[in-house]
Amino acid sequence: MSLPTKRSASASATATATTGTASTSASNNFLPMKKAKSQAASTCSPLDHNKNGLHHSEDVVFDPSSMSLDDDPKLVDYRTPPATANLSRKKATPPQPAKKLVIKLVKAKPTLPTNFEEDTWAKLQSAINAIFLKQPAPCDLEKLYQAVNDLCLHKMGGSLYMRIEKECEAHISAALQALVGQSPDLVVFLKLVEECWHDLCDQMLMIRSIALYLDRTYVKQTPSARSLWDMGLQLFRKHLSLSPEVEHKTVTGLLRMIERERLGETVNRKPLGHLLKMFTSLGIYAESFEIPFLECTSEFYAAEGMAYMQQSDVPDYLKHVESRLNEEQDRCKIYLDTSTKKPLIATAERQLLERHISAILDKGFMMLMDGHRIEDLKRIYSLFLRVNALESLRQALSMYIRRTGQGLVMDEEKDKDMVSSLLEFKASLDSIWEESFSKNEGFCITIKDAFEHLINLRQVSLSFCWFDLNWLQY
Repeated sequence: MSLPTKRSASASATATATTGTASTSASNNFLPMKKAKSQAASTCSPLDHNKNGLHHSEDVVFDPSSMSLDDDPKLVDYRTPPATANLSRKKATPPQPAKKLVIKLVKAKPTLPTNFEEDTWAKLQSAINAIFLKQPAPCDLEKLYQAVNDLCLHKMGGSLYMRIEKECEAHISAALQALVGQSPDLVVFLKLVEECWHDLCDQMLMIRSIALYLDRTYVKQTPSARSLWDMGLQLFRKHLSLSPEVEHKTVTGLLRMIERERLGETVNRKPLGHLLKMFTSLGIYAESFEIPFLECTSEFYAAEGMAYMQQSDVPDYLKHVESRLNEEQDRCKIYLDTSTKKPLIATAERQLLERHISAILDKGFMMLMDGHRIEDLKRIYSLFLRVNALESLRQALSMYIRRTGQGLVMDEEKDKDMVSSLLEFKASLDSIWEESFSKNEGFCITIKDAFEHLINLRQVSLSFCWFDLNWLQY
């Protein structure tokens, strides 16, 4: 190992001195620069290095060989950098969920004005009176509607309903009482009743439009409460029953008009329809009108049937009965209630047909058969079918065949023409059976049995037996 020379020692000492001087100078120059860097880091970074309790420090080892020749050693900070510089290397903390902000409003209970209910009802009462008196409304309808809403929203619907009912009852009672003692002319009186009914319908519809909110809330929530429309009908029915004179004159006028129409007079059917719909709407149609109407119908056709049966021949009487039944069906379509059709037609059929079955057959059946009256026989068949009297018609046919055929078979002077006469008679019966009796099987059997009876009346030659076996078939 060689010892250092004097020259190398001197150089070493010189380098050491130079390094110490440079180090001192660099240290003196770095302190202000470090302070500036710290201030810049604290100013630029919004994060606090102590946030979330993170404290990290790393040791930095200086390597002079890594510096380039252009680097100024005076500008290099060899101290440990602050923790703020290393925050970018840390994992980001997940954001915490935001807390819900609930704002509770303290609602002050609204207070109603003094006499709110009474004042609002006074406004509505004035409007209802104007409606019944056919006067202009004293207030805008929209404001009246809103007034009803306000009362219902403040739990005053029950009181309002009773007040409206009481007010309507007073006006309806007065209107019906005004009809008492009116014109003795039933036609004029019916017009007055019709006007009264139409006025009530219009008035209740107007009141219901104003109090619609009451109808849709309080009424629906209260099982015992009727709708405003039904309430008006119930009040009208109640006070009509309390005015028996009005109800009796109305029913009597309707019956008289229908009777006049049956007698051939021209009547105005429009008020008939309106008033009968009134009875239906009030629920008193069957009790107040239908029962007396059917009684009058029965009496009318009983008298008419007796008179026509004595004055007319059978074909004319059957045409009259058919016409009457068609008229009653038209009445049911035009102004009578549909429920009346069945009992009305049955009443007319009973008085015009059932009571005269025997008289019709005795008086005109043989005449119709002899005259080969296809249309009249068809009419009698269809009418007897309506009253379940075909059995009587079938027996009459059997008697006719036996009586007529007996004259052909038992007349020995006409033996030569007996076969041709029977064939002709048979052809006539076939035509009637097909065209007038609708090929009824029961009538076919009746004809066959009657002819068998005719053949057995005499001992017919064997040459005629084949005829019996072959042509008596349908």
